[in-house]
Amino acid sequence: MQSTFVCLAALFAHVQHACAQTVVNGQIFTNGLAIIDAPASNSSLHAGSTIQVAIDVSGDGKLSQSASIPGSSQSTRFDSLETYLVSYQKSQNLTVSSGPGLLTRESGSTVKHWNYNVSTCVPAGSYNLTFYEGSRIDGQAYFSITPVPVEVMNDNPSGACSEGMNTLQDYPQRSSSPPSSPWLSSTASGSSVFPSSTGANSSPTSM
Repeated sequence: MQSTFVCLAALFAHVQHACAQTVVNGQIFTNGLAIIDAPASNSSLHAGSTIQVAIDVSGDGKLSQSASIPGSSQSTRFDSLETYLVSYQKSQNLTVSSGPGLLTRESGSTVKHWNYNVSTCVPAGSYNLTFYEGSRIDGQAYFSITPVPVEVMNDNPSGACSEGMNTLQDYPQRSSSPPSSPWLSSTASGSSVFPSSTGANSSPTSM
């Protein structure tokens, strides 16, 4: 079916709430430059195990490798890309990747990988693996938020989390992203990924 963009937009300052994104052939296209290869929407994350985050930063081959490095002079480029595991219901906001580490690793690769250990302290429930992306498209600055719903499985939590924990902020999270991915044509077909209703209501203080 034809994919649709389903978030509400404010009538001023081009401010939008974090909302559904588009899946095409298993890839999640953010409304910025990133394309999420893994994990898939609604994946189960098991406490005590490692998940791999994989992000195509080439726009399916349309963007030069230098544009993924923060500080690039390209008119279309990444400025930042960070990831958090968030749930308002569970009062969890855990850093998965912050700073330039994700974009600067694996020099020369068009897909960036990041291994994240889901701590045994993370309580079971619905979360969003949320991507915060600063970018420029044809010189215009944007800030996109992409929440990917996931489920954390944990039969025996080890106690309250402390390492990597951030304070929750008020919902809704706001962004200033373009209406759709610049890599998708108007005729692209796909499905929509909706953020978890329990995981969406949070954002990291560092953003």
